[in-house]
Amino acid sequence: MSSLEHLLSIRRAVALWESRVDAELGACHGLSFSDFAALHHLAEAPDERLRRVDLARRLAITPSGVTRLLAPLERRGIVAREEGGHDARATYAVLTRSGKALVKNASATATAAAEAILGALPARDRAAFEKLATL
Repeated sequence: MSSLEHLLSIRRAVALWESRVDAELGACHGLSFSDFAALHHLAEAPDERLRRVDLARRLAITPSGVTRLLAPLERRGIVAREEGGHDARATYAVLTRSGKALVKNASATATAAAEAILGALPARDRAAFEKLATL
């Protein structure tokens, strides 16, 4: 198999896994996997808040992509927008109280899905996926 074929196979596997996790998170919590990833990064951040541009980097999407991703979560009261204080250009995404509860509950679902998908892989293969994320 060529490098291109390997890359396309990895892309397909990731798309299938994301679809599976989307379905589970959607059914249980009304979230997509992308929603969950954003909430997870916010939950892990100091004070459960990140500059929106930093969240974009962590999610590997554009700042406008973060705006589109967070808008429905803001309308649902899961995430709030805060101004950057002395820096008028910086805005922050902040987990609300209901967002904190939601991400805590959804983490159990996402963890179970991750174990179901990746748990059967040998440690060597899991390590290979971790290495891919650093390229």
